[in-house]
Amino acid sequence: PEIAAMVPVAQGNAEVEAGGRRRRGTIIGAGPAVPQVWRMEVALGEFLPADDLRSARAFAVLGSKMRVELFPNTNPLGQRVRIGSEGYRVIGVMAPKGQMLGFDLDDTLYIPAARALAMFNRTSLMEIDLLYRAEAVAERLTERIKTTLIDRHGREDFTITTQQQMLDVLGSVLGILTLAVGALGGISLFVG
Repeated sequence: PEIAAMVPVAQGNAEVEAGGRRRRGTIIGAGPAVPQVWRMEVALGEFLPADDLRSARAFAVLGSKMRVELFPNTNPLGQRVRIGSEGYRVIGVMAPKGQMLGFDLDDTLYIPAARALAMFNRTSLMEIDLLYRAEAVAERLTERIKTTLIDRHGREDFTITTQQQMLDVLGSVLGILTLAVGALGGISLFVG
């Protein structure tokens, strides 16, 4: 009950073709809650619908850069794209977002997670991103998620990373970079 939204994620790289244009791109298999969980906006059309995993329709949502590359002068809504050997209908375009953890979210194409698992011949998701309610206690929620996953998997074959842990790692990396830049500046002043 503490979870507001959840996004399953499967990712790969494939050739995308539309209207005689081709390019390789990042394909993100995801669920319908991406705009809410990742704080992204749909610029045109809509995001993926909440289809049943076993019968997910062949819909695609373009990142803003992918849209410009494949459909530079036309409205992509309703158009067809081919990813590998499968055809998808474009139902949306995301607003520009930039990079997140080294991935250019604007140069991506989003499809249902179940279709991405089949496309990239995977049996499990890369990650599950959760957005929890403000009143939830992160440590207690983390323990409940861990227990649930161990019960379902039969063992602990996953890693749980909280937002606070990610921020702590980022802070220590930035601290080391600050120290290194300060040392270089000190050396430069000494040599000068």
